[in-house]
Amino acid sequence: MRCSARDLRQTTLRIFLPPLTIIVALLTAGVLDAICMRIDGGAWRLPTSALLTSFIVVFVLSPSESVLVVAWTCAFAIAAKRLVRTTRREHAFNPAAVALLWAPIAFASGESWWGALGDLPAVWSIALVVVGALLVERLNKFPLVLTFLATYFGLFTVVSVLHPALVAELFRAPFIQAALFLAFFMLTDPPTSPNQYGDQIWYGLLAAASACLAQLLGAGQVYLLIGVLVANIALAGVRVWRRRAAASRVAPTGWQTLTTE
Repeated sequence: MRCSARDLRQTTLRIFLPPLTIIVALLTAGVLDAICMRIDGGAWRLPTSALLTSFIVVFVLSPSESVLVVAWTCAFAIAAKRLVRTTRREHAFNPAAVALLWAPIAFASGESWWGALGDLPAVWSIALVVVGALLVERLNKFPLVLTFLATYFGLFTVVSVLHPALVAELFRAPFIQAALFLAFFMLTDPPTSPNQYGDQIWYGLLAAASACLAQLLGAGQVYLLIGVLVANIALAGVRVWRRRAAASRVAPTGWQTLTTE
């Protein structure tokens, strides 16, 4: 059976492009974040969080996306992490989510969420859930993940009763796997997700409701990312408000200052 030049080119891309994009993503995010840490802290350190961010970027972008798009998206993620902060050590937004929301606008990039294993046989979804559950247990974020998933699928179930065709595809692969991937590996990002159980519940509710609303309003492939970023904004606001409230309670009044002197 003769193989055409086009078939050969497509086969070559399927074999070599994903590993190449992973390498480019790791190098771009890792080098940039390592330089930033060197400037901030005066020492070279392994940029582990940047490497995780680059993996998420690659796993969400289409595997046939240009390596230049991958590199620019990873660079934008690191820039967002370093420039948009509520404190010197605390960034406001999930870096991968910000960059992946920006990429379709800047480059008209495709996002397939292939890292969620939705294109593979169903048994691979079990592996996704097991690995994700182990991570969530280690991070102590089960209330967040369970609240998000229950609200997300609950809301779409209600919509399906009223208008089945509108949301039918969201209960099929790869959309189910994409929601699981986001819940396990993006929504639980330690710097941009809450630790207290009460905060995790409202955070998961808000992320799920925002994602559902974005999808119903026609946001397209980025609706899950919008849910994460809306929750990020709310949490950043709550953290700033709590810090200011705590500072106002600790700071002495004018009368207290006078009497202590």
